[in-house]
Amino acid sequence: MLFNYRDNLIRPVYNWYPYKEGFSWRLVDRCLSLAKTKIDVNYIGDPFMGSGTTLLRSKELGIKSYGTDVSPFAYLLSYVKTNDWNLEYDIPSLDKIDGEVDIYFELFPLSRAFSKTNYDILKRLRYWVENKTELHLLALIRAAMESSYIYKDGGVIKIRPRPTPNLFNRFKKHFSRMIDEKIEGVKPELEMKSAFEFDKPVDIIITSPPYLNNIDYTKIYGVELALTTLNQDYRIIRGRMMTSFIKSKTDGTGILPIKQKYLEESLELFYRFYDILKGGILFYNVSNSIINGVYYEIDLELMKLMEKVGFKDVKIVEYVNRNTKIDGKIYRIRESLIMASS
Repeated sequence: MLFNYRDNLIRPVYNWYPYKEGFSWRLVDRCLSLAKTKIDVNYIGDPFMGSGTTLLRSKELGIKSYGTDVSPFAYLLSYVKTNDWNLEYDIPSLDKIDGEVDIYFELFPLSRAFSKTNYDILKRLRYWVENKTELHLLALIRAAMESSYIYKDGGVIKIRPRPTPNLFNRFKKHFSRMIDEKIEGVKPELEMKSAFEFDKPVDIIITSPPYLNNIDYTKIYGVELALTTLNQDYRIIRGRMMTSFIKSKTDGTGILPIKQKYLEESLELFYRFYDILKGGILFYNVSNSIINGVYYEIDLELMKLMEKVGFKDVKIVEYVNRNTKIDGKIYRIRESLIMASS
């Protein structure tokens, strides 16, 4: 259950958006139980905050926290879930909304992903929420995805025309629920910036970097990004993200440059985290990889890099083996939680 985001789907606020790359709030508790046997924990950091689970659980437990993410959608998601809201229901009837917006999506015209009725509703509601709160926007994005023809197949977005619910009704449903739910506690500090710029002196870091796999998260969450930003060049975001997207070609010697780059950037991050922690503890949730049919124990390679930087007592404290289908074959891949003391 520690590594499974589905555990969050039964908890208010945690379940405001189904972010399947996230981990359970129980993983945060497990990290805290291990850390508190060694140090006092008064400040928690997450350089890859994603859906905000580390920060939301820290808030709930009354612990100060700080998180960063380069993705505008991840920032929106984390901010909305961890902010203190006091809103009234204010959604007008559709005939009261007299404008609409154009929504740019880089892979295909977004109109293909919706019925004509729902796409017209989406353009009008996105126009209206532009001058409302971030919570309004997240409720709309959740409703839009549920009312679309889109489904996510691994790292690929596909369109499957089918009967879909009315987007306006879904929006009203999600917004009504979200304004009635709250988690009180210590509000975290969030910044939209790269993990390579993470700079707060925290006691522990609990984070999960992008896995070395074939998923470009700016594409698999491309519709969410499009609805968040309306018109933004995603190449800028990709250029600031950690390298993790697998390409099939080697450098001619059998070495995959993308794997080498991933390890080089991981080493850079570990140096930064070591300096920031100053006696604190790093908890790093990672997955091993299948590249061109070869199994790579990324967790063990990352542990060696942590030791190279100076981390001590580096060990896997939790793990799970998953069945993963790649190119029609089933592989058994380990996902691990690494603990390292600075």
